[in-house]
Amino acid sequence: MYHRYQVISLAAFMILLCLTASQGLSQEVPAGTQWGLGISSQYDIPLYTFYDRFNGGANLGIKISFVKNNTFYDITFFNSEFSQGKIEKTKFQWVFDGNYYSSPKASSDISFHGLLATLQKPFHFSLGPLVPFWSVGSGFIYYKHEIRNLVFPGQSVPPLDENFIYSPDDEKRTSFSVNFGGGFAYQAAPQLKLALNFRYNIIFGYLRPMEAWFLEKVTPMQLFGIGLDFTYYFNK
Repeated sequence: MYHRYQVISLAAFMILLCLTASQGLSQEVPAGTQWGLGISSQYDIPLYTFYDRFNGGANLGIKISFVKNNTFYDITFFNSEFSQGKIEKTKFQWVFDGNYYSSPKASSDISFHGLLATLQKPFHFSLGPLVPFWSVGSGFIYYKHEIRNLVFPGQSVPPLDENFIYSPDDEKRTSFSVNFGGGFAYQAAPQLKLALNFRYNIIFGYLRPMEAWFLEKVTPMQLFGIGLDFTYYFNK
């Protein structure tokens, strides 16, 4: 719940800052630039039912950026992984006696590999050296969800055998994704741009419910990301 309030506060602050800022001049990459290469880094925080499964994790990528009429078009390939899922420490209810039991050897993680296209458009004002921008994007993401060594909750003979373990089938899917958000750009050098990003991401996939652990189906998967991009632009 704390993470959700934190995300809402950050998003509200960003929007309020953009709307109330004084009018100024937009800051562009220097004339003569056409395309660039960059590195993206982001920390993703799962939201809603996805937060019941994982705390979050780092997201790293490489990107190609094209510039036209002060609009930035990015193509990014990224990889991220969330480990130590919450099901590892979540107790399940054994229907035979109604008591709750843990799975001491359990492990879970989810990994993402994605290709995203993003459009960034600066607002026509600045906050000192910072230029606010808005962004939208979409793409495709392959994800793999793995759970290992859960104590089997379907046992019917007491006492519960904690060595009777099972691993659910891995969930592997490729899903469509969209994102929107904004941030602030800073021209650190004539051809080097830094950008602080805030993005709301929606992945139109799902994770199956785990009824014995009182975990609902996750659909769609939603995340809030806070990231920093470095892009070097080459002259025409």
